[in-house]
Amino acid sequence: MAATNAVHNVADYGAAGDGKTDDTHAIDLAIAAASPASAPTGGIVFFPPGTYLISSPLTVQPGMTFQGAGWNTPGGETNVFAGSWIFVATDAGFSPILLQGSSGAVRNLGFNVTNQVSSGPPDNAQPMIYVTGANSLIEDVFLFNPYDGIVVTGTARAVIRRIFGQPLRSGIQIDNSEDTNYIDTVHFWSFWQTSGEAWDYERNNASAITLFRCDNPHISNVFASNYNIGLTLAASQYGRPHKVHLVNADFDDCMTGIHVNCPSQSGGDQVALQMANVTMQAPTDAGTGSYGMWVEAGPGNTLVQASNFRATACGANAIRIDAENVSFYGENISLEDWKGDAGFAITGSNSLAYLDLGFVAQSSVPGTKSFSPPSQFRMSQMYTPSAAPDGPSQGA
Repeated sequence: MAATNAVHNVADYGAAGDGKTDDTHAIDLAIAAASPASAPTGGIVFFPPGTYLISSPLTVQPGMTFQGAGWNTPGGETNVFAGSWIFVATDAGFSPILLQGSSGAVRNLGFNVTNQVSSGPPDNAQPMIYVTGANSLIEDVFLFNPYDGIVVTGTARAVIRRIFGQPLRSGIQIDNSEDTNYIDTVHFWSFWQTSGEAWDYERNNASAITLFRCDNPHISNVFASNYNIGLTLAASQYGRPHKVHLVNADFDDCMTGIHVNCPSQSGGDQVALQMANVTMQAPTDAGTGSYGMWVEAGPGNTLVQASNFRATACGANAIRIDAENVSFYGENISLEDWKGDAGFAITGSNSLAYLDLGFVAQSSVPGTKSFSPPSQFRMSQMYTPSAAPDGPSQGA
């Protein structure tokens, strides 16, 4: 095939797509044809419907697109894996796709770990897609049952959208990124397992989206179910996330909706989260480590601006701030049926919450408070069913 061809079908290079034959060499031939070393041109490496078993990483070159024919959600269909799928063994020890080239793309592909552990915790494994190329696009991808889904590191301006599946430890993770990344339309649900030890591991350990060092990430239209944490903001060796934007998110049956664990000294780099239209519902059996939002203890310098936030059925507090130097600004906040001592609790001695119109706190547990301690809250207008701001909250 001439290098000037725009589309290189992996079947034309010998890929069987039967889920049994090792198709790595054939796919590498298609990649080489699409972007020869003598004159890299980019182009499309096309995966027609089939299941492509691989034994080493496939590398997306600059300007190249890995293009599948789409995927189904495996279940009761006659063809369990319809569409285009990458198959990899759980003990492979590599990421199936390395998105290294600038402006490379992965589209319309499903990923299946062929022998994923279901009778115990899953084995530690590499992510399905490992991104180090700038301006990358990952679109319309199904992560059926991997340990880790997508990792972006050392680069920026990645666009990650329409991502489905059940990653068991981490769905999407960004670190060491000094420019904007975009995450949109994520649906993480129990597509693979709805009970059992692997499912329990996910609930007790996994984070749907994790942000370490990154600037100005935009996250929108997220649904995540059965995760220990819906959105994690944490520190790495490279630093902390800054100017995080979260819009339209539902963390359903998650132990904690949002967890902020980014210690920094007062006056240093600030962790800031702006969020709107966010809901969190803990599972009915959530224990004392369950929060709608938790800012963990430690030296902090954190700003949270929240509009239209609702937390329901948390095992502890609906919102809890244990860190120092935290400022929480909230409007239209609804806290319901928490099981801790207060709906909104602050233990950081110099952290403050500024609550504006529409603060509602309702609990059916006798003796709990709407917010505590009252000295660390600044109220504009509020409604609570309590007789006094720090009095016991009552059910509706």
